[in-house]
Formats: sequence, C-alpha cells, structure tokens
Amino acid sequence: MSALPARHRRALCLCLAVLLCACASPRTDLAQVRALAAGGTALNAFSELSQRHVDSYQRTRPYLSPAEDARERALDAQRRAAQADVARVAQAVRLYLQALGRLAQAEAYDVQPELAGAGAAIRAWPGSGIDDRHVSAYTVLLQQLARLAGAASQQAQLAQVLHDGDAPLQTLLAALDSLLALYDKSGDNERDVVLGLLEVEIAYADTPQQRLLAVLAKSMQQSKSEEYRLAGLRHTLTRQHLADLAREHARLAAAATEARWTDHQAANAAKRP
Repeated sequence: MSALPARHRRALCLCLAVLLCACASPRTDLAQVRALAAGGTALNAFSELSQRHVDSYQRTRPYLSPAEDARERALDAQRRAAQADVARVAQAVRLYLQALGRLAQAEAYDVQPELAGAGAAIRAWPGSGIDDRHVSAYTVLLQQLARLAGAASQQAQLAQVLHDGDAPLQTLLAALDSLLALYDKSGDNERDVVLGLLEVEIAYADTPQQRLLAVLAKSMQQSKSEEYRLAGLRHTLTRQHLADLAREHARLAAAATEARWTDHQAANAAKRP
C-alpha cells in the first residue's frame, strides 16, 4: 500500500480551498434574484398598454374630422407595423427574467449528495488493480464534480449571467420606458380629441329635443375622463416598476461582479505555496 501521492494531495487541498473560499465570499442572494424575476409582471402591464396604443385609432375614429381621420389612419398603419417588434423586445426581457429565476432556484445546482457519496480520497494498491493512473482519474473526476457543487457553480453562473446581461437589459428596459412615454403622450392627444369634441357637442345640445342626447354625452364624457385618467396612471406606475426592475438588476449585477472578483482573489491566494 502506498501513500497518496503529493500531487494528488495538493490537487484535493486546492479544490477544497476554492470551495471554502467561495462559501466565505459575498454571495448573490438567490431569493433576491427570484424576486427580481417575479418582477417581470410589469411586462404584462406594458403589453396591455402597448395594445391599447395600437388600438387608438379604433377608439377615436368616431370623433375625427375627415382631415384628422386621414392623419390618424396613417399613424395607425405605422403603429401596427411596429407592434410585432415592440412585442419581441418585451418578450426578450420576459424570457431573460424567467431564465434568471430558474437559475436561482434553491436546488438547481445541488450535487452535495453525489459528493458525499464519493467518500474520501483513494490510494494506489499495486498488484490489486488500482494504480496511480486510477488515483489521478478519481481525483480529477471529483474535482469536476466539485466545480458543479451547488453554491459554487450556481453563484458562478448567476454572476456571469447578471454581469453579461445587465447592459443589454438596461438598454431594452430604457426602450420600453421610452415607448411608455410615447404611449402616454399619445393617450393625452386622444383624450383631448375625444373630450374636446364631447365638450363642444354638449354645449350645443341645449334644445329640449336634444336633452337626452346631452345627458348621454355627459355620461360618456365622465366615463371617458376616468378611462384616460386610469390609463395615464397605469403608464406612470408601469414606468416606475420597470425603473425599479432596472435598478435592482444593476444592484445584483454589481454585487455579483464583486463576488466574482473576491472569488478570483481567493483562488489565487489558495494557489500560492
């Protein structure tokens, strides 16, 4: 029976040191990443507001003059042509957040049972079928398994995704914010057209024969006023939620980058004699 070769002892010690350092360094909070991913519900609100914007011409058509109708019809065609790409931008952000949420599941990278079942390092047994080649292969295989170990691998993957995904995510969220600002402005213009016409019609509906028409117009005016108020509020709230999403992702990405740097420094320190 021979002792475990020095090179294998060093390899195992290095592997353990890296894992221990990983546990001691700052970690990305999985629960916070999952909460971030769940924040993608703001994208549902964006999609609904986007569709409302596309349908603007259908709502305003009865209130338009011939000249206004021609202008709005051209804008309607433009909005509908762009809608598919707008939807793809929102879907890309949604899919990214869903994937991030799955990556942050608590048991996603749990291989501790496999590591525990492997047991301790083995020795070479000349003449009994286990030589130094087998000891080396065993050690390397466990090293590969250890690299997959729950926290270490999951944190590394999360750090990489958060770091690499932050810049494009921020850009796409900024695009959605700009679109919401456009939708809000368009909604204000629609409100002015619709309520403006109702205001004029109500003012001229002052004869006894038009009394019922005036009552109906006033009821519609109140209903439309509330509709546009709520739409404007949804624009504001959705922009706030997307801004919160952008800030939280940036914060987690920065924390993940710091953790990666700490792990790198710890690994280098562990390699020094």
